[in-house]
Amino acid sequence: MSPVPTIPPSGSGQHASHETRYQELFEQAPTSIQILAPDGQTIRVNRAWEELWQIPAGSALKDYVLSADYSLLTDAQLIDTGVVPYLKRALAGESVQIPAIHYDVVELGGAGRARWVTARAHPIKDSDGRVLEVMLMHEDISERVAAETALRSREQRFRSLVMATSQTVWSTSPDGRVLEDSPSWRSVTGQSYDEWKEYGWLDAVHPDDRDNARQAWVDCAAKCRVYETAYRLRQPDGSYRWTAVKGVPIEDADGSVREWIGSNKDIHEMVTAQAELSQRLEREKRHSALLAKVAQASRTLNSALSSQDIAEGLVSEVRGILEVHQAVVSLTEGGNWAQAINAVSLSDKYAGYRHYDARTDGSGIYAEVCRTNQPLRLTHDELLAHPAWKGFGAHAAHHPAVRGWLAVPLVDRKGKNIGLIQASDKIDGDFTEGDEAILVQLASIAANGFENAHLYSSLREQDRRKDEFLAMLAHELRNPLAPIASAAELLKIGIASEERVRKSSEVISRQVKHMTSLVDDLLDISRVTRGLIQLECEPVEIMAIVSGAIEQSRPLIEARAHALAVDPDQGGARVMGDPNRLVQVLANLLNNAAKYTPRGGSIAVSVERGAESVSIHVRDNGIGIGSTLLPQVFDLFTQAERTPDRSQGGLGIGLALVKNVVSLHGGTVTAHSDGAGTGSTFTVTLKTM
Repeated sequence: MSPVPTIPPSGSGQHASHETRYQELFEQAPTSIQILAPDGQTIRVNRAWEELWQIPAGSALKDYVLSADYSLLTDAQLIDTGVVPYLKRALAGESVQIPAIHYDVVELGGAGRARWVTARAHPIKDSDGRVLEVMLMHEDISERVAAETALRSREQRFRSLVMATSQTVWSTSPDGRVLEDSPSWRSVTGQSYDEWKEYGWLDAVHPDDRDNARQAWVDCAAKCRVYETAYRLRQPDGSYRWTAVKGVPIEDADGSVREWIGSNKDIHEMVTAQAELSQRLEREKRHSALLAKVAQASRTLNSALSSQDIAEGLVSEVRGILEVHQAVVSLTEGGNWAQAINAVSLSDKYAGYRHYDARTDGSGIYAEVCRTNQPLRLTHDELLAHPAWKGFGAHAAHHPAVRGWLAVPLVDRKGKNIGLIQASDKIDGDFTEGDEAILVQLASIAANGFENAHLYSSLREQDRRKDEFLAMLAHELRNPLAPIASAAELLKIGIASEERVRKSSEVISRQVKHMTSLVDDLLDISRVTRGLIQLECEPVEIMAIVSGAIEQSRPLIEARAHALAVDPDQGGARVMGDPNRLVQVLANLLNNAAKYTPRGGSIAVSVERGAESVSIHVRDNGIGIGSTLLPQVFDLFTQAERTPDRSQGGLGIGLALVKNVVSLHGGTVTAHSDGAGTGSTFTVTLKTM
């Protein structure tokens, strides 16, 4: 049986990270949860269980509870308290509520206190209705039992005290007026006899309870019915305490009322305890409902495969969970903390702003959150007073009104900011610490989702480029085969002239050389990307590198009738590097320029020396690089669109090789182009000696 607890799934195909987050929800749940196998053995418990029974992780007792030697069905206390039959019903497939029992963990070998608990046992079944596991959830009611016991004790004590001392005992005339003095009443309320006689006792009743107390007393006195109610009674120090009041008519032999006898019993502790218990139960209900909403939000976010779907799902969930009028997700673009509004969820109160999507310019309170990577929770007044509030750039006047603000940064696994989620204008009151904690949790889930969506998109793109590369590789390797086959066929005939034999041999040699070059490129990039290349570094003149590269590339440059201009390094820069590999880098850039520049174009090589580095620029006036391709130009298998005659050739791995080799030298390589048809500039920067 697997030791992993069954948790409601969010759909098929969920990732391991998704399951991990559900395990975290299981571990952090405030309710004690114990997962049982069908034979009653314990599979797993959460942290709340460990805290409830004071059985910490790693202890011998916990190991025993989780071992095959222990089963709830054979636990002596559970047998004696009648719990085992309930457990058997649950293991048979029935969801059952287990009544309260007093369980002493000491009898099991623990050191914690005995607890009063109730429990619910809920079976988890497969699609065929077979019970896989049983989830046993405990509720600690020790405090409630203790409070109820204490209340009963106090009530009995007060009743005995009243009977023994006549405390707060009173009597009235048949028509309900106080005529006789009551020392106990005066002692409890501080009223004098003159203050409390007749109906003066009502002055000691809380103003909010006074009318009901008076009307009920008048009605009962008129109809000779038992007077029974509760109200708050003022104490000598001015405070009020709840009292239970009961007045009984005393009849004469002829059935007429002779007098009324009554007493007030202090029930303040009981009423307070009940109110506190009710509030606690209400808080627990709200908390449970909130956990359910967060779990649902997690399922929604983790089922989305695109960043836009995640953003839209996130704002919708945030609005519902935090009960706000506005929720916005904005993702960071570039290095100046500018954000695009990626998703907005607004109530009808802000219906006119639902299409608002202006980008921030890197100023303002959005950027403040992203720069600091810290949550920001502000009341409306604090928000208006914040120095960064109004900095939204040119569109500030059109920004939706915000009344109170809670924003949490979206941070990736490396700690880098990728945007923020914000909520504003809470429907009821200001944002709380609890709201902030919830939004931090949702932001963490969403940030993982954004990363996963980006990874998913990247993998799809890489897969597409891989397929294109394989198709191109097959084509490139197949192209030389046709002339080789034709030449071989001519040689096979045996009647070709000496000139025809020579030309056929040249064709075969040329095409084999081309195929060898393709294979060498593949082997080279494979060795570089796997870190198998060992650089043989030595001091080398930059101009020697330039000369060597030009020598290798000159045949291709001349074949395409390009004009080549070289601006030498006047300072005689030297670097520490592998001369063969550096020549390979620059030759690749020159070949790239030659292939992607129309016939008769121009190519320029210049060297620029800085204080601690030297840069080699290779410029051309060729087809340029489009804005969509430019960020990926150094990625493996990336290649610009070929012309119809396929004159560029190659496998699209040259620039990837350049980047890897330059990185091995501790340098950088960049590409620049103003767009298609504007030419390109590639710059290699290396540290000088």
